[in-house]
Amino acid sequence: MDAFLLAGDRGASHQILGTNKALLKLEGYPLFIHVLKALDEVAEIDRIYLIGPQKKIMEEIERALPYTLFSKKIEVLEQKNSLIENILAAYSHSLPGYHDGVDIHRLNHGDPPGLFLPADIPLITPAEIREFISKADMEKSDYCLGVTPEEALAPFYPKADQPGMKMAYVYTRTQAYRLNNLHLARPLRIGAGRDIQQLYDHRYQKYLGNRIRIMLEILKRPGWPSVLKSYLLAQTAVFLAQSNRPGLAALFRRPLALSRVEREMSRFLETRFKVVETNIGSAALDIDDEASYRTLSARFREWREFLARFNQGQGGGSACPFRTEACG
Repeated sequence: MDAFLLAGDRGASHQILGTNKALLKLEGYPLFIHVLKALDEVAEIDRIYLIGPQKKIMEEIERALPYTLFSKKIEVLEQKNSLIENILAAYSHSLPGYHDGVDIHRLNHGDPPGLFLPADIPLITPAEIREFISKADMEKSDYCLGVTPEEALAPFYPKADQPGMKMAYVYTRTQAYRLNNLHLARPLRIGAGRDIQQLYDHRYQKYLGNRIRIMLEILKRPGWPSVLKSYLLAQTAVFLAQSNRPGLAALFRRPLALSRVEREMSRFLETRFKVVETNIGSAALDIDDEASYRTLSARFREWREFLARFNQGQGGGSACPFRTEACG
């Protein structure tokens, strides 16, 4: 399959320190280079398409080449104006027989699945990508979304004397999950693909206005009463959990069986939707703001070494993206 690395900075994407997140530096290299190298080490991936500010990205790849080698074909595409436009443009470009002006729905391509992920997850490991791909059943699904359970992220929480990352979770009946940025999908089989842009635009649920906008989007979709009920249950469970009222939170989580969530998301997105759990944690540690960037910068080497040990224990490969002494 092909992988699509999303590094755009238009639309609802936001900059950090006045810079496209993908170009922020860690250990001397932009975030996207760390992700690119992890993808390059995954045997299941054939080609990598990178979409963003083309000129800047190609310049950074050229700078990295003396220190890291890429074995796969990498193609850099100029970004469009939104996340969904970038996804569709990159995916279309990968299809056999595609050229500008052709109707991709008429191509004999069979809707191959692609792996889609953002450029702001520099700790991502080849082992977690392989785990996600191996668990995603694309015979029965057209969109698999990766999630990571809370316990897998506990090693990255703040400590008494060190910064850490503790992010928002989505609650189901039995588990608290962090959406982990890995998506395996056939984009042309997602009936509500364009509406996903609205969900992405309002993704930061700590803002009341975004919660209201999400509810308004739900009201537009088939089967909205059940979906809206589940959304309100989940939001209430989050609020109660954050208020240290786990008993009450459990009451609101009880109806939220994972099978119900998958069924309602399938109806909402007009596709066959499935949740795929991974247990390494590297894909969930994304950079959303300046604070998370500074935290990851301070603990990047420590956490990378931790993930390398964890992956070796699980039979995976190295978490280090570069052939330099910086990897210890």
